[in-house]
Amino acid sequence: MSNASNQQLPSSQHAVVILEFGEPEVMKYHDGVAMPELAEGQVLIKVAYAGINPVDYKTRQGKGWGADNIRKNKFDHNEPAILGFDVAGEVAISNSDQFAVGDKVAALTFDGGCYAEYVAVDAKLLAKVPEGVTLKQAAALPCAGQTALQFIAFADIKKGEHVVMNAPAGGVGHLLIQLLMEKVAQDDIKVTVICSPEKYHKLADLIDKNQLAGWIDYTKDEAFPDLQADVLLDLVGDEAGVRALGVLKSGGRVNVLPTIWVDKLKGAGNEKNLIVAGYAAQRSGEDMARVLQQVADGKLTLHIQQSYPLSEVVAAHLELQKGGTFGKIVLEASV
Repeated sequence: MSNASNQQLPSSQHAVVILEFGEPEVMKYHDGVAMPELAEGQVLIKVAYAGINPVDYKTRQGKGWGADNIRKNKFDHNEPAILGFDVAGEVAISNSDQFAVGDKVAALTFDGGCYAEYVAVDAKLLAKVPEGVTLKQAAALPCAGQTALQFIAFADIKKGEHVVMNAPAGGVGHLLIQLLMEKVAQDDIKVTVICSPEKYHKLADLIDKNQLAGWIDYTKDEAFPDLQADVLLDLVGDEAGVRALGVLKSGGRVNVLPTIWVDKLKGAGNEKNLIVAGYAAQRSGEDMARVLQQVADGKLTLHIQQSYPLSEVVAAHLELQKGGTFGKIVLEASV
């Protein structure tokens, strides 16, 4: 079934393209970019907003699976690539029975293409945006929201355990900390956060900080306290992740989101017999719907630090790369 809108679709679009990997300046905002081709079971979305995530700038730098896909599918054929995995907008054409033209939808797609006016996405990855959630909010949720939901399930935190997490105010972190605080109430777990004084102050916008077991200020030079904690949720990796291992008991569990750091943390945690596991988010229309509904129901507070026009994507990446973001940054696709 093809469900096309009566509106005449343009023959080309504005989009941010890259022809090589590198610094933010490799991203160029162009008009006259080819429209996406729609495959069976896909939906064409008129993009309202695209979320940006650390994986976007790592891909742009030529790192990880996103960059590997671009090399293989685009650059090896002398074709430009369009970044962006988070999208929210309206259905323009539908090859799916589940979605009609005009439906407001959001998705996490690993095929990229969201830094544009239009993107084609597999229908199974889409969820309708519920009443009470804006398209701007919806665009900030796909990667961070699905990752937070899945990561907390993956960590398999038991009743009464002491959990330490770093980066509790970032894109994934500011949602994950809220999900953890639910477990404080339900499962009597203890939660300690590692962050700067500035971020610790901002957590009051998201949670009741009195329910935290503690706070470690990583900006101080001193060693982290030996908390004999059961679980570390590491959203940073590298040296910050290694430093945080000091809070754990022997045989403790480390769940690390940037999977590229698993081996480094395993090596550093050898003496304590730490169990280190990496997690990569899975795309899921069901999880997309779940996290959207949690925002609609007021169970999750989403913080958007700033939105930039698509044409100012370089500034947006520079801001995200500084690492000081509270919540999320989104791109506005309308020209």
